[in-house]
Amino acid sequence: MNYEEIKHNGEKVFLVDMKKENNKIFSELSFKGIKKHIKENKKILIIVNKKGHSSGIICQDCGNIPKCNNCDVPVGIHTDKSGNFFGLCHICKNCYSNINYCNNCGSYDINFFGYGIQKIQNEIEKTFKKDSIIIESQTVNSSPKINKILDKIKNHQIIIGTSLVQNFLLEKIDFLIFINADIGLNVPDFNSNYQNFLFLFETIKNLSPKNTIIQTYNPDLYSIRYGAKLDFNGFKNEELKFRKDFGYPPYQEVCMILYKNEIEEKVFNNVSKLYQEILFLKEKFGYEDLEIYSTPPLVYKIFGKYRYNIIIKGNFAENFTKEVYKKLNIQQRGFKIDISPISLV
Repeated sequence: MNYEEIKHNGEKVFLVDMKKENNKIFSELSFKGIKKHIKENKKILIIVNKKGHSSGIICQDCGNIPKCNNCDVPVGIHTDKSGNFFGLCHICKNCYSNINYCNNCGSYDINFFGYGIQKIQNEIEKTFKKDSIIIESQTVNSSPKINKILDKIKNHQIIIGTSLVQNFLLEKIDFLIFINADIGLNVPDFNSNYQNFLFLFETIKNLSPKNTIIQTYNPDLYSIRYGAKLDFNGFKNEELKFRKDFGYPPYQEVCMILYKNEIEEKVFNNVSKLYQEILFLKEKFGYEDLEIYSTPPLVYKIFGKYRYNIIIKGNFAENFTKEVYKKLNIQQRGFKIDISPISLV
């Protein structure tokens, strides 16, 4: 059996291991559930925490994945109202029309990878012959749009949305599917598991559907398992153990110093200089136990600017960082300090 059934308060949550599924978009259980709820005229919500049609494109000849010119991220693939594909950077919103061929080797042998809400909508219409409605930030970014979408929801049995859908959904949901509960877990950040847990916990708790399916490649991960069980205390205990073992808040303090510039060489030189100065102050003021290192963030370039972090971690990291701020003229040199950041990426 590819799934585990979890019951609480008369509701059922099915945790599906997608590693054992043939179809990587809809598990067999999701497929049967959608057909059943369509037949019974019940309301279905499918959550896909990814905008657009696909995550990006890859050249089958050279392996190139096109990235935004301004930002160090793959160009997401979207469709316009006519069904034509185009590229879009989800950070700076730059559009790219030349996505039918590889801009590295000129090959036309390219494939889409990943999936977003538009692709799921296409799959629903193709597989189940049903219209659906999409709820994302662009469709609910004003009061008139919200009122319009709420009227449309009443006339659609299947709703597809990102995680923000729960903030606008007044209709009762009978069947809820998380297409990819693992999204965000590949981010190397101490808050990833917490955000993943909240994503599942708050959505299920707020919408209270009779049946929920969580599709995941990590069914044993504690953020997903406790999210499925709506077990906040269980998650908290595991999360605190993780943070204690690796020295993250609340057990140790973390501060971040960020520098960004359009010139990559200037970023390296300025960060390297400040890093050496900080190490000198660490020794001078007796903060031997602090862990200090420099590293690029997950997205190295945003809006045409390269970025680099200096991380200060350990007991009294905040006090030391404040000393660094005063002694080394951080702000005047173009650096920004984040005391107790919610993320290191």
